[in-house]
Amino acid sequence: MIPALAFFAFSVGYALFSFLIAVLFRDEVIADVLGTVRSEPDVSLWYVGVIALALAYWALRAETRRGASRRRAAANVALVFGAILALHLGFTLFKTTMPQIVPYYADPYLARFDAWLHGDTDPWTVINRLFGPDIMLSLTPLYHGPWLIAAFLFPVILVACDHDHTRVKRYLVLYCASWIVIGNMIALGGMSVGPVFYDRLYDSNRFAMLTWTLRYAGVDGSTMGALQDYLWEMYSAGRESFGTGISAFASVHVSVATLVALYCGERSALLAFPAALFCAVILLLSIWSGYHYAVDGYFSIGVMALLWAYLRKRMEPEAGSLGLGGGALGGLQRVRKD
Repeated sequence: MIPALAFFAFSVGYALFSFLIAVLFRDEVIADVLGTVRSEPDVSLWYVGVIALALAYWALRAETRRGASRRRAAANVALVFGAILALHLGFTLFKTTMPQIVPYYADPYLARFDAWLHGDTDPWTVINRLFGPDIMLSLTPLYHGPWLIAAFLFPVILVACDHDHTRVKRYLVLYCASWIVIGNMIALGGMSVGPVFYDRLYDSNRFAMLTWTLRYAGVDGSTMGALQDYLWEMYSAGRESFGTGISAFASVHVSVATLVALYCGERSALLAFPAALFCAVILLLSIWSGYHYAVDGYFSIGVMALLWAYLRKRMEPEAGSLGLGGGALGGLQRVRKD
């Protein structure tokens, strides 16, 4: 059986913690939460709903094949969906509160380090020269299509297609880490907005050429451009909605893509290359679009790989059990010692 109840309890606990943090540092949090729940997404997400329904049916069948009654299987799948919603509500609450906890400060340092790391050249320019703006623009749907499905539905995919109980637990821990450790804990220590918002926040022209390149490529008329404008409008107005908040270091986009690559590579050698390619494309898009500095993605890949190696070594020999104590990772993992 999947650890659905523990995953749900952890996610609800995290959402409540994020709510308390938001109340401490912000005003009108309840109104913002209600607005988040009631608000419609800024882009059409009907395809995510269709895929979610298909995966829910697949997961129900998988649970019944594992010996669960239909009622128990339905409850488990419902708990997983509830956990996902609670996790992302908590993530949005915490992420939109982070600028009140630690003001943005790290962009000048990250920009300089990024350029130094790539031979005194901004890495987005290297990508633009290698692939050209037309190719990069044609790849942007991956950033808000397949990635979004993985970001929201990865736990359901685990339930639907993985019968290895220990591996499911490991990847649930990694899934939570990709959001909470990368997107909250580490991000809070390196508060930054990324190249695409750099000039707006710091009133500079440091990334004026990036802005011009994205406009020339046609990003303004794409979903990616609309989302970038929407994120800045929400930040400037001091408002929040589901999925909003600006934070560059470290990259959640890349951490989730790394999670997918690690999982696919562990499951099948045939899936390893396309999954690694997907991760590489998400990294390139993150840099080219200005959402992230290159180091944001490199750091996320490194952290996720280290966590994967640690959990694989720690949890493989015996079946651990999920718990709720001990921090962001420990809260979802308690390994039983004989």
